[in-house]
Amino acid sequence: SIGMELRHLRYFCAVADEMHVTRAAERLHLAQPALTQQIKALEGELQVELLRRVGRRIELTEAGIAFRREAEAILDRVRVASLIAQETARGQTGRLSIGLTESSGFVPAVTAILKQARERWPRVETSLIQARSGSLVTALIERRIDVAFVRPPAPPDAALQSWPFVSEAVVAVVPITHRLASQRSVTFSTLAREALIWPQARDGDGPLHTQIDAAFTQLGRAPRIAQETPEFVMAVNLVATGLGVSLVPQSIVGLRADAVVYLPLRSTPTFSIKIILLARTADASPTVANFLALAREYTAEHGDRPSPVSL
Repeated sequence: SIGMELRHLRYFCAVADEMHVTRAAERLHLAQPALTQQIKALEGELQVELLRRVGRRIELTEAGIAFRREAEAILDRVRVASLIAQETARGQTGRLSIGLTESSGFVPAVTAILKQARERWPRVETSLIQARSGSLVTALIERRIDVAFVRPPAPPDAALQSWPFVSEAVVAVVPITHRLASQRSVTFSTLAREALIWPQARDGDGPLHTQIDAAFTQLGRAPRIAQETPEFVMAVNLVATGLGVSLVPQSIVGLRADAVVYLPLRSTPTFSIKIILLARTADASPTVANFLALAREYTAEHGDRPSPVSL
């Protein structure tokens, strides 16, 4: 069996580089006799002569030349393996799969943090998966994705943890031919008289649904619901057909600009909707830990508060 160790390869390559045992020993911080003994032991293990003396100098034998080439390749691979292991442990390499709902992909804060993550960890292979919130929650639990940006509510599952990431202002969206389309802004009481595309959450009432319901209760009026939809993008498309008006996050502004108009909503209290970040409760991945830390940094810097409406 081959009993050599990596140190034997390093010793031999140092001698081959210097072509001088004493200089190689100084470079390796070894006594010259000890280095000579190690090289002799290596040759004995291989049962070949790697070095020979020619007068007062040494040179590599044919076997030594071949062995040096392979030994250097092995040492290079060990260096690369060490670097990869260290970078992986720090989360600087590896993979990260990020889930996004349809509307969260429009949010500037989300795209900003994705860009920051790519710039900070360019060697991390990042993939983006778009799906509905329920599908993303399942994918997280089944470890098919690592983190997800979704709309509240957070799932009541002990296997997952959530953080508020960013809040958005809510704006009104009306058909371009609607009588309100020429207004600079709109009040909720005015909007409440219209047929409404209702933002119904798939799993119970979502936060925006709850805010709208409370506003109608305050007005003492029941909503005229033209259509329910769990997707904000679908809500905009339905408004574009003239089916009714709706309320959507500000990040949606600009979608279907050929057929709809977005208006700042004047109401007290102000309507807002959050983006939350989900991850597994027990996840030892350094890449995930780094991304979550980056998200917390972003929230601490920009604040979990609605962005100002500017249309």
